[in-house]
Amino acid sequence: MPRPIDLSDADQRVLRHLRDAGADYPALVAANTGLHIPLVERRIAALEERGFVEAATGERIYRITEAGRRALEGEAVGTTGVDTDGAGETVADGGTASVEEE
Repeated sequence: MPRPIDLSDADQRVLRHLRDAGADYPALVAANTGLHIPLVERRIAALEERGFVEAATGERIYRITEAGRRALEGEAVGTTGVDTDGAGETVADGGTASVEEE
């Protein structure tokens, strides 16, 4: 059984917006998702590291990748709000909650 993709609510909102818009600036992602710009910038950076979004141009316009689309389609994620990686981010502020398989 495949493990669920770890996406926070903020990650899902960013990915959905980029999927629907095609590509956008972080400030416009924030405006269209109701998230604060600094949070969107942090989540885009984290999603980019995971290969779920990529820069569409040299002007900080981002778009969702095929991996991001697949992650969004498998939206079974934990939402415990627990800091699972020790990075100090919880689900509430855009961090991820890991769902471990036994």
